[in-house]
Amino acid sequence: PAPLHSLPCSAWLYSTKRNFKKVLKSSLDCSVPPVSVTEIRQYLRSKDIPFRDGYSCLHTPSLFKEQGSDSAVTEKESFSLFVDKTTGRFLCKETLVEGSWEDFQDCVEVMQKERQGSLSPEVLLGYPDSETELDEKEMDHQEVQRIWSSSVPFSDLLEDDAQLVKVMFGMGKISSTTLKKFGVRFFKPTKSLVLPWFSGRDSSLRGLKLLSAECKGEDQVIYKDVTFPKPGLYHNLFGLHLIGRKDTEVVLTSREVDTLAVSQATGLPSVALPRGVSCLPPVLLPFLEQFKRVTLWLGGDLCSWEASKIFARKLGLKRCSLIRPGEAQPCPGDALAKGMNINKILKASIPAAHKSIISFRQLREDVFGELANKEQVAGVKWSRFPELNKILKGHRKGELTVLTGPTGSGKTTFISESALDLCMQGVNTLWGSFEINNVWLAKIMLTQFSQQRLEESLDQYEEWADQFEELPLYFMTFQGQQNIKTVIDTMQHAVYLYDISHVVIDNLQFMMGQENLSVDKFAVQDHIISTFRKFATGSSCHVTLIIHPRKEEDDKELQTASIFGTAKASQEADNVLILQEKKLVSSQGKRSLQVAKNRFDGDVGVFPLEFNKTSLTFSIPRSKTKLCKVKGDTTETSEKPVKTLASAGRTPTEEGAKK
Repeated sequence: PAPLHSLPCSAWLYSTKRNFKKVLKSSLDCSVPPVSVTEIRQYLRSKDIPFRDGYSCLHTPSLFKEQGSDSAVTEKESFSLFVDKTTGRFLCKETLVEGSWEDFQDCVEVMQKERQGSLSPEVLLGYPDSETELDEKEMDHQEVQRIWSSSVPFSDLLEDDAQLVKVMFGMGKISSTTLKKFGVRFFKPTKSLVLPWFSGRDSSLRGLKLLSAECKGEDQVIYKDVTFPKPGLYHNLFGLHLIGRKDTEVVLTSREVDTLAVSQATGLPSVALPRGVSCLPPVLLPFLEQFKRVTLWLGGDLCSWEASKIFARKLGLKRCSLIRPGEAQPCPGDALAKGMNINKILKASIPAAHKSIISFRQLREDVFGELANKEQVAGVKWSRFPELNKILKGHRKGELTVLTGPTGSGKTTFISESALDLCMQGVNTLWGSFEINNVWLAKIMLTQFSQQRLEESLDQYEEWADQFEELPLYFMTFQGQQNIKTVIDTMQHAVYLYDISHVVIDNLQFMMGQENLSVDKFAVQDHIISTFRKFATGSSCHVTLIIHPRKEEDDKELQTASIFGTAKASQEADNVLILQEKKLVSSQGKRSLQVAKNRFDGDVGVFPLEFNKTSLTFSIPRSKTKLCKVKGDTTETSEKPVKTLASAGRTPTEEGAKK
């Protein structure tokens, strides 16, 4: 082949075969600093590229379509290439070509050096797919076509059968006309709803979601879905193909059924997010840029309300309005079923942006919501650690948890299982492991996930790995000592990209080496802790921080004051967990977890842990557990199931009187 320097620029770009596939990555490349919107603007000006300032993207003319070739396209519509202000990734809506900021710069350089007005979309070639990837794509394509051709429109079902299916999926009042409009069908072999993914450009079928209903108990229905392609590549805004170019208002929902209800009741444009309230992928933002007003109606519970506020930041607070959940404002599907006026509910939406100073009048509904939804406010419950639920009540966004324990006691192993437990329930998790490498950490978590030694059952590895890969779990690629600013920038980037709601930092001491050595190390540590505290609150993200304790005698239990450094860590933390280990000469030490601080409701306590070496998991011993109630500097033991002690001002006298 000819040397690269002798090839034309376009041929060089072709020959490098760079990877432009949109693949969900499980690790964040921390070596490349994120580009700023100021740098993007400066570059566009330096290259004389006109641009418009959008809500979450900068709009430029497409690099992949000759300008002026379509006389029907207005000047505003010709700005069809969108550059994300936060990441620099671009998407051309006309050709669906996408890539990184570096890819965009390469394309501009090629165009200007060769004095071309546009580039062919084929210039951006990815690495050739492996046979496995090609087979997987072909299987997905064939499966989509098979299901679509075998499914039937609701208008082809008997009237009674059609109504029965509608009721089963909570859309008894959705008309067959609305279902036909959105292309919804029924797949008889699995009794599933078929929700198509039509391209917004040419309405071609790109994928679909199969929604099935399963009865659990007398009055509970569990809905499960399967997507083609897999969730990481399923970027469907359900209903996007029905949006007109001149539409300026849209209602954003978390379920396809809710979008059907809004469209039928109001006639307003409405689209549904592909993964509900768990994530708003940035790749979807360009398709929402045309709207001057976005109303987020994501559901009727507190989780939906929190997601609405987080997604509004991505979309631009000034154009977003939120529907506050409550009995009078349930999710759209339920509102339609109950005969409520959906137009009236939409008009009662509140602006997402608020002033810096407010009165209780603006807070009263939020306060009532927290009082009326006690269990939801408490957060996500652990399934593997029920005793932790009894003390902490749950895992909540916006909090800072500090975990400490003796060297070798199993801090990383315990927090790995705890974070995995939450991740399996849909908590988007980012791991920052500065002490051990990601391969070793992933091996631990996969063992905990499968609860067996996979090296002894290698034939099962692929099956477990496939399931583990579907978890919303990501890893930073840092190793060793790092600067706090670099770490925070990466965390903020991850929150934007993947809607991360739990960050684990293991551990604090390994981050302090790159800081200014002329500054007192305790002052540096206090600054880092304050930075994590600010991030947790500002990003509505839970941060778990592992800190080594100061040196203590082996026969003494650790206290809050045992955390290395000043009292700043325990003061800033919402929760302080101490992994206690009682050394034994003849056998392995006994471990217990002490909750030394709980800002949510004040409950503190301690419960034993039992380590299973085969599965690398901690669990509660099967024998009767002894309760340790903490009272000041003394403890009491009683032969009762594990129970917590509320520390809401109760004195020893009052506690004795209660007994």
